[in-house]
Amino acid sequence: MKQILVEKPSFQKELINELENFQTKQYSKYPLDDTLRIDLHCHDYNSDVPDELLGRILNLPETWLKSETLIKTLKQNHCTAYTITNHNNARSCFEMQDKGFDILTAAEFSCTVPDFKIGIHVLTYGFNSQQEKMLNKLRNNVYAFQDYALENDIPTIWAHPLYHYNSSGIPNLDFFNKMALVFERFEVLNGQRDTWQNMLVKVWLESLTPERIDQLSVETGIAANRYCKDPYKKSMSGGSDSHMGFFSGLTGTLLYVPQLNEKLRDFKPSELALQAIKDGNMAPYGSHHNSEKLTVAFLDYVFQIALNRNDPGLLRILLHKGTSQDKLIALLVSNGFAELRRHKVTMNFIELFHNCFQGKAPSITKKILVPKVYKPIFKEALSIAETTKNDPENIVEIYKKSVFSISDKLNTILFKRLIKKIDKFQLQGNFKDFDLNNLMDKFELPSEFRAYIDKESKYFKKDKSNRMSNPNLSDFMDGLSFPFLASALILAANYTSSKVLYNVRPLLHTFSEKIGKLEHPKRMLWLTDTFDDNNGVSMVLQSMLHEIKQRDLPIDILVCSDKLISEEHFIVIKPLAEFTLPMYKEQPIRVPNYLEIHKLFHENEYDRIICSTEGLMGLAAIYLKNAYSVKASFYIHTDWITFAKKVLNIDRNNLNRFTRLLRMYYNAFDNLFVLNTDQQKWLTSPKMGFDASSVFMTAHWVEDIFIPKKAAKKKLFNIEHQEPVLLFAGRLSKEKGVMELPEIYQKIKTEIHDLKIVIAGNGPAENELRKALPEAIFLGWMEHDKLPNIYSSADLLILPSKFDTFSCVVLESLSCGLPVIAYNIKGPKDIIEDNKNGFLVSNTEEMAKNIIYYFNDISIQKSFKKAAIERSKNYNKSTILDQFLKDVELQ
Repeated sequence: MKQILVEKPSFQKELINELENFQTKQYSKYPLDDTLRIDLHCHDYNSDVPDELLGRILNLPETWLKSETLIKTLKQNHCTAYTITNHNNARSCFEMQDKGFDILTAAEFSCTVPDFKIGIHVLTYGFNSQQEKMLNKLRNNVYAFQDYALENDIPTIWAHPLYHYNSSGIPNLDFFNKMALVFERFEVLNGQRDTWQNMLVKVWLESLTPERIDQLSVETGIAANRYCKDPYKKSMSGGSDSHMGFFSGLTGTLLYVPQLNEKLRDFKPSELALQAIKDGNMAPYGSHHNSEKLTVAFLDYVFQIALNRNDPGLLRILLHKGTSQDKLIALLVSNGFAELRRHKVTMNFIELFHNCFQGKAPSITKKILVPKVYKPIFKEALSIAETTKNDPENIVEIYKKSVFSISDKLNTILFKRLIKKIDKFQLQGNFKDFDLNNLMDKFELPSEFRAYIDKESKYFKKDKSNRMSNPNLSDFMDGLSFPFLASALILAANYTSSKVLYNVRPLLHTFSEKIGKLEHPKRMLWLTDTFDDNNGVSMVLQSMLHEIKQRDLPIDILVCSDKLISEEHFIVIKPLAEFTLPMYKEQPIRVPNYLEIHKLFHENEYDRIICSTEGLMGLAAIYLKNAYSVKASFYIHTDWITFAKKVLNIDRNNLNRFTRLLRMYYNAFDNLFVLNTDQQKWLTSPKMGFDASSVFMTAHWVEDIFIPKKAAKKKLFNIEHQEPVLLFAGRLSKEKGVMELPEIYQKIKTEIHDLKIVIAGNGPAENELRKALPEAIFLGWMEHDKLPNIYSSADLLILPSKFDTFSCVVLESLSCGLPVIAYNIKGPKDIIEDNKNGFLVSNTEEMAKNIIYYFNDISIQKSFKKAAIERSKNYNKSTILDQFLKDVELQ
């Protein structure tokens, strides 16, 4: 489904314009006939010790790319001079030189800035093997490293300046001010970084005028020429930073060599290239991109790990440097790949696509043997191979298009099969006696090692008595593994590329604010699993959307539905599948396409998230928060602990597990919004442990239609005007306490004989309630705009629910001048003023007693109704929304 971009993006256009103008200047900087084209930042198989801790723990190289393959790709992409910049070594350069290749000796050294405790990468060129040893000794101190390089006329370039390695957070601008004096060459176009990051570096360097350099020299105490031959000439370079080889040479540097053709008679291209770098005669080239290149690179990297990895060994993982969490992740990843290799179909898929990424088309035999359902996927693989081989300059767009298409096709296969299996299991009655407590028990893994190896342990024994209470997962997963694993790999590659690319996003925001240019717009995406369902969350969000449109706020609501249509500030994506769970059939589960959400988040230029539901959209919110390094808030509408007890019937042991799970889930968000003081106290209590500064109180408001109307009992209820009316309005479900109504009503009738009870709403408990309360007047589900007349024609609203976190019905009622009686719990007690505009009670006895008292005193009724209207004015729409916008930092 084609998405509506709520506001035509302008930030990406600004970036593209900035890049295009920059490129135009760079291409006209030197005569092209006098330039060498070189990729000053590329890797091959000798980049075998990654900077990322996870890769080191698992003993994985950064790439398996052969040097000859890299040089071939560079030539294919029109490079005329060559270098290889592996991490902390020049082995490939020396090896290729020994084989007769003209290669400029180079390496990318991981250096430390000791006074800031920050790791940076420094591209270094033209050294010999003895100098390489010394550079490696000195790289733990970038100042000593640069001293040595300057002394030995070894040119260096600070690689991707806005991408750093720092465990203690974002470096301040003092760090960049100092590095501006330490380096005279900077990588401005890095092929693995997005245009925003690259252009920020460019704008920053352009601000380093001679006057600014002198000012920084005074501020830092570093002489301008301390580390630089020409401190006032800040040269710019470009490099692909490609590890897999696909994009090598597509981003690089034009090196100006006057009278190039004549000099090539006497000098090697590598010698001329080195001198041009020393002189700073460089003009970077490249193209606009975001995370597409990294996505393809990571996808193929994952493929190569699956094809080439060896077991790192348990002792290596346990004894390696890193936190317990790092080691646990490494253990899970290692076991994940081990299981992946056991799945033959998925491994065939991985091998096929890895070869296609290398430009190798599959054999005719494979084409014939591919199952019919996978033929469209196979066709996409062929287009990738064809593009890699014959049209390398357009591979980014082709890869992007093909990968998304393959993901869509895999998801279609996966969810068609999944729905069939769910339907089959339901027909067979496998879900009939579904036991949620039993299922949760199975997720508790034993902490004792013997439980995993002792066949007499409970962990190994199957509970035959419960065999039909939960479906056999092995049977259920049959036929789903391949499309699930393959689509998961694609999603994981997209996630990882964005994670790596945007993990410095807070720094980019700070940096852009300081230089006063290329600031990312503030825009929030609001995710929800429900919008048009008959529940309170939907009603609140519909009201919120109305206000967003009225004010034209920088907020869009995203929902997954096959019924709704996208409109201004409202984005609808079609579900991949829709089904209900056996333990809660009232709310359908709609499965969103996470890859579509991933793409949409970037295209619509959001920089923060809020979510209203703990379902699949909640997981999408956590995914986006971590993928794009943005702030995420959660708006808590539901009391899930009460819901788990009352509706899901979770027992005490599993309720503790459920609470811990809920705590872990909410901890994934930066801020929480709550609707009552009890919830705020619970979340900030020692049990839950949330910081009070991250838990915000908010409230709902009611639409302008909720005002007192003229009573119309005859028309609405078919009763006389003088007959008293007790009203219940809401969903007819047991968690709402509706089955207490018959008992309460019978107690009241002993005193108030002519009392009528009116029920407005429907739900799963309606039939049972009709039987228990045949005297009631059932109105069914009422449209929202009819409720003001209903409230205005009643005399008292009864709310027997112990479940509500806020209770919009209370505020709607008060706004229409209708007092409310409710239990003294959570939401209602924050709104109702006891014995002033309603009653707060503890049990059914008190509820009946206070209702009788109310109907027996006309003066009380009048004063309560007047006070109800006054109380409702405290929930002012503008005040609530303004505070909310302030809390999410949009105002």
